Amino acid sequence: MKPLNNMRLLALFAGAAGLLFSCGSSGQSDDVIRIGLECAYAPFNWVAESSSDFTLPIANHSGSHADGYDIQIAKRISQDLGKRVEIVQTKWESLITDLQMGSIDAIIAGMTDTPERRLQISFTEEYYRSELVLVTSEEVASSYTDALSASEFGDLVAGENIVSQVATVTNDVIDVFASEYGARHVTPVATFALAAQDVVNGSAFAMTAELPVATAILGKIGGLGIVHFDQEVLGEAKSELGVSIGVRKADTALLNNLNGVLSKVSKNEREDLMSAAVARAGDVE
Repeated sequence: MKPLNNMRLLALFAGAAGLLFSCGSSGQSDDVIRIGLECAYAPFNWVAESSSDFTLPIANHSGSHADGYDIQIAKRISQDLGKRVEIVQTKWESLITDLQMGSIDAIIAGMTDTPERRLQISFTEEYYRSELVLVTSEEVASSYTDALSASEFGDLVAGENIVSQVATVTNDVIDVFASEYGARHVTPVATFALAAQDVVNGSAFAMTAELPVATAILGKIGGLGIVHFDQEVLGEAKSELGVSIGVRKADTALLNNLNGVLSKVSKNEREDLMSAAVARAGDVE
């Protein structure tokens, strides 16, 4: 093969550079925002049985659709920014890595903005804030109709096994329960559904969850109940119960655009969207 002359080399380089800068480092169109989530965290997100006005297709699972509160936020982003959103289903533990590697552009998955996560990615303002509760047996919950004070909470959990999903804030706060109130922080499990089953079979006394998640769990699994408690029990951890959208640190334009969209969604509208998502999640088998 003949060596290329200098002019041809320059022409090829210019063409390659044009492709690189027109497509971006990930090759993704500027008209599409790829949103990563696990599709297994009702009522924030789940795999729907069929397409509806509330769903979006899951891009990496042909024929599947996602529903939930997060999906309604994604729809609002698409509408307000005039961009198509693609839902990418992935494991919870890999979401931040997927974002950093460029296979997704944003995380909308009920993820909390924590100092540790902020070292790796950036976060928008909160798009939902919830109450943390305990999911216990129905028999235990029926004895506590009012929110427990700190002392009552301590009496309830002292010496008891508490569980939650791995790599979540709801799991992290169990350390507070252990150090301050004598609870036992048992090994976290892969999903909230598995944590609920641990409560059902008695290997755990209670699991921690945000109230909408706990409500969705009760709609699926019988024999469980919810115990409310004074959120001051959480100490500094109570500030970490809001959820935000995660983006790459370099994507400041996207961050600003997403904050602009969220600023238009009122607190009442967020509550209405969540209530509707909880109701739909309860109808899914």
